[in-house]
Amino acid sequence: MKSGICLLLLATNHDPLARAAIPTAAKAGYDYAEVSLARIYSLSDNQLSDYRSLFLQSGLPVEVFNNAVPKGLALAGPGADPQALSRYIDRALYLAGFMGVSMITMSGPNRLTVPSDQTWMDIFPSYIQFLKEYTDRAAEYGVSLVIEPINEEEHSFISTVSTAMDAVMAVNRPNLMTMIDSYHFTKQKDDPDTVIRNISHIGHIHYAAQARRSYPLESDMDDCRQLLTPLFDAGYKGRISIEAYADNPEQDLPQSARLLGEILPK
Repeated sequence: MKSGICLLLLATNHDPLARAAIPTAAKAGYDYAEVSLARIYSLSDNQLSDYRSLFLQSGLPVEVFNNAVPKGLALAGPGADPQALSRYIDRALYLAGFMGVSMITMSGPNRLTVPSDQTWMDIFPSYIQFLKEYTDRAAEYGVSLVIEPINEEEHSFISTVSTAMDAVMAVNRPNLMTMIDSYHFTKQKDDPDTVIRNISHIGHIHYAAQARRSYPLESDMDDCRQLLTPLFDAGYKGRISIEAYADNPEQDLPQSARLLGEILPK
């Protein structure tokens, strides 16, 4: 089982792509990096090449995109533009190929992009249409898509694994799954039993120490085991990425990599 590192929450206003964290993450012992698709979406090929070279020089492969939907892009509902969504799919998969990514995690439709009188059931058909196009195109690139439930305070139509599974089952493609982000899962008070029942459709995990959404250190490992061990026992064998803030990256990143490695199934 691979452990990885999400760079999004290590970014700063002066370093929006978390370039400075890449060598630290590589030395810390993570197997792969997870990069924000939205933040590299508009980069030129030269800028992308420069960014990719940082990972190549550090020996840290980029295997996963997260934060995949550019701000303001409507995925469903009356404001969704099919042509704009097709262009988005083209660009996302081009970037996946460029960076060597085999998995894209993304939130569901954002309520702020949908008129307030539209319900989940109103927009569900158009969302499924988008997902079918995206998953079919992604399959041509060998890319899996993963729907990330985001707690409802952040305006997501998909805030639970159960709701994500409604979309996964409606699309019915082998390269579409859902996932658990421990921060959102705990904040939403989502149902662990639903996760276990659908473990074959769980394609990815994000983990952070809940109190401050920080890198899990020694004092956090009981909580870490409590959440992750039932998933391992149920048969989860996918990736686990740390998506968290770090007070001291030089210390926190390697310590979390070591501690996580101690509890992952061998």
